[in-house]
Amino acid sequence: MRPADKSIHTPRLSTRLEPRKLESLSGAEVEQALLEACALAGQRAEGVRFDGVRVVGGSLSGSQLTRASWLDVQCERCDLTTIDWAQAKFTRVEFRDCRLTGAKFSKAELDDVRFVECQLDYASFSEARFRRVALERCRLLEADFSAADLSGTRFHDCQLQGIDLSSAKLAQTDVSGSVLSDARVRPSDVRGLVVNREQAATLAQLFGLVVRD
Repeated sequence: MRPADKSIHTPRLSTRLEPRKLESLSGAEVEQALLEACALAGQRAEGVRFDGVRVVGGSLSGSQLTRASWLDVQCERCDLTTIDWAQAKFTRVEFRDCRLTGAKFSKAELDDVRFVECQLDYASFSEARFRRVALERCRLLEADFSAADLSGTRFHDCQLQGIDLSSAKLAQTDVSGSVLSDARVRPSDVRGLVVNREQAATLAQLFGLVVRD
């Protein structure tokens, strides 16, 4: 197993978080709390702020949050399917063993974020900005990264079949340790993308190149 990327700053969490029950996201500003088995599916809100929070279990599926802010948050085993969190800002956040199928993070900003063993099939990060982000052992079938800035992002042991990288910034984006196939990408998009030898051959074939040994 590859060691954690030490360049990514982990969430700064207190070892003594107070359990809290949250029934509504409207106007929510949650600090230094432990949220367990929350039932917040389908809610709509703007400007929700979590600071120093650990979220364990529960569901926020189908929620629509605009400009949500998560600072120093650890989210484990949560149902985040089909959420729509446009322009969200995540700083020092870890998603672990979460379901994010169909999640939308358009124009989000991600700084020091790690996704570990998450399901991200059909998730959309269109026009999002990534800085010091890693995805480890995640599934991202048909995920959308169109026009996103993925500079320096690392995908390790991920399933990346059918992902959309069109118009994305891929400088030092590392997919070499993952399965990449049927990607939607143009020759002009792959400048700086880090791939392995097999992936390079596949991309060459996609672009109509003939490679001879």
